[in-house]
Amino acid sequence: MEKKYSKYIATDIPKMVQLEGHHAPAPFWVSPDVFPEVELGVVAVDVGKLVGREVADPHSHGCPELYMAISAERGDMVFEVTLEDETYTVESPMAVFIPTGMKHKFKTVKADKGGYFFGILLDYAKCL
Repeated sequence: MEKKYSKYIATDIPKMVQLEGHHAPAPFWVSPDVFPEVELGVVAVDVGKLVGREVADPHSHGCPELYMAISAERGDMVFEVTLEDETYTVESPMAVFIPTGMKHKFKTVKADKGGYFFGILLDYAKCL
């Protein structure tokens, strides 16, 4: 018998979702597919496996996005962040906000200790 609050616990994750412009499906740890009452999506990837690789072509989404890389030490991870026609080199810990419709892409330059890069789609339904 299912317990009353078991719907608030997810263990069958991540849910792989193909996003426009991305080369492979993205691993969603939180989304309406996981929790129907949630209207955002959270992607998390181990960037230690992505050094030197672009995971997407320049693209945009129909919703705002927030990206974060959290590390114990400054510079544990380094990324090239392209926003429209400008490219920035950014060290962790960092956060980047992408307004609706802004073209963007990320490339992992360094992740010697590994680490996770998080993407939060703030209005999941409009992002797909």
